[in-house]
Amino acid sequence: MFRRAYLQPQHAEFAARVEGFLDAHVVPHHADWAARGGGLPRALWQEAGAAGLLCRTVPQVYGGPGGDLLEAAIITEALGQRRISGFLTCLQSDIVAPFVLKLGREDQKRHWLPALASGNAVGAIAMTEPQGGSDIAGIETTARRHGDSIVLNGTKTHISNAMTADVIIVAARTVLPDSGDPARRSQPAISLVMVEAERPGITRQPIDKAGMPALDTGTITFEDCVVPAANLLGAEHMGFVYLMTFLGIERLVLATYAQACAERLLRDLIADCDARKTAAGSLLDYQNTRFVLADLYSACAVNRAFVDHCLIAAQGGRSDPKAACIAKLRVTDTLRQIAAFGVQFRGAAGISGATGARASQDMLDSAVQSVWGGTSEIMRDVIGQGLASVL
Repeated sequence: MFRRAYLQPQHAEFAARVEGFLDAHVVPHHADWAARGGGLPRALWQEAGAAGLLCRTVPQVYGGPGGDLLEAAIITEALGQRRISGFLTCLQSDIVAPFVLKLGREDQKRHWLPALASGNAVGAIAMTEPQGGSDIAGIETTARRHGDSIVLNGTKTHISNAMTADVIIVAARTVLPDSGDPARRSQPAISLVMVEAERPGITRQPIDKAGMPALDTGTITFEDCVVPAANLLGAEHMGFVYLMTFLGIERLVLATYAQACAERLLRDLIADCDARKTAAGSLLDYQNTRFVLADLYSACAVNRAFVDHCLIAAQGGRSDPKAACIAKLRVTDTLRQIAAFGVQFRGAAGISGATGARASQDMLDSAVQSVWGGTSEIMRDVIGQGLASVL
């Protein structure tokens, strides 16, 4: 829909390969997965790994394709363009794997990264808890030291890949020793722990959802779950800093996906308005319709330019967490507007039959995207808290 000046010929070739895989292996089955509330075959992860669609930025030395962030974005965009929500490889590739790559010890990286990149293992990250979503400082799940082990207790909910994951990165509150360092004591004592999903003391329960029903989502409960202290990811008690740092990348990934969804929904809506005939012509012959669609198209164009700017900056090592919040806020707001007009402009067809089912699902799915990774209200708060720095 919009020209992408920075994309090179090799990117187009890679995009065609990604699209071919998704059209052959995912699109024909996605509706069935949604009807069942998930249930993707595990072999699909391995097929995606063999096709180079997983952990695109993981170096070859760790079993990854050794690609770059722009290639990873191409995969995410191809998912959004096809309304694929049940097989969000970006959650594993661009959110979970970077934690291991950037924070893991050499043995952790050599053990888990090849498995994640090949699809032999599925990963999840568990931050959200029943009492709050993005309130990292308020995490209540505990990680208690017991000799050379760590004992986990607590509940995480609305976790993507919860039922499928082989390894879960758990954010838990730990006891902060009196180090005499006021700066450290001022931060919540959060640590990240890699937990193999089959360990005793772990219970997983799927969550039925109206939005994105094909996505594996569940609640994970830890009851005296014992893991080796060697499963710590990064430095103990530094989890709060790590999470705040990596949230910027996560939000940029989610903005990239939402932008692709918005462009697909808008393209479909314009086509349907052009095809819907009235006594005065098509819906596009009405000035009000053109005005609304012009505003939505303009918003999409500006959002596309900003998301691409953020991607290029991140590719160059200049990622900006605040810019990622702006991108996610703007793109998901626009997506929700497009989805709402997708029902309104289609009239009765927007609430009945196959077209109505799709339009209604678009509205529900768009609502999910304005919530996960931090709600729109949280995005505004994060942006607003730093406004004094622009003076």
